[in-house]
Amino acid sequence: MPRKPLLNPRQISVAAVFGGLSLITEAFGLSLPGYLPGVNFNLVGAYLSIATMAAGPLGGIIVTILDSFTSSVGFYGLPFYWPHVFFLALFYKRIYSMKSTAMKVVYVFKFATTIWPLAVYNFVGVIPYATFLAIYALIPGFVLVTAPNFVRPNWNFPYLKWVTAASIILSAIAVASQAGLR
Repeated sequence: MPRKPLLNPRQISVAAVFGGLSLITEAFGLSLPGYLPGVNFNLVGAYLSIATMAAGPLGGIIVTILDSFTSSVGFYGLPFYWPHVFFLALFYKRIYSMKSTAMKVVYVFKFATTIWPLAVYNFVGVIPYATFLAIYALIPGFVLVTAPNFVRPNWNFPYLKWVTAASIILSAIAVASQAGLR
């Protein structure tokens, strides 16, 4: 039986383009203004969400890895992004297959709440969480509504349920250990 590649050429291209955008915007310091002077939010959340929707969880992972090359946090922040990538991927095919466009957007926002490890790691409070939620859901929701063929989930990922559970557990451990250091 011939082996099937993990990513096809389109998925590789999507991951490379959004990973490159993330790397460049991070390197140039292009970000959304935060709620305090000197606190800004990068767009990696939008890029990794769109890449996950269009190319599957490996697309989102590639975006986070490429972003880490120029991120001020570096590779240390990777486990805080991955629960969102895997959790969104786990349910995205069901979200995409919904008939109601409004419900699709509602569920994209619902699954954007999986960024809590990242929000807890960076800041504690409602304002940072709401900002992260907007970055992780507003832009990808807009793409889902305006370009549904682009984010059609034509990807498969083996053992997605188990990998999602493992990433959530590892992220919770990372958050707990970070809380213990403060």
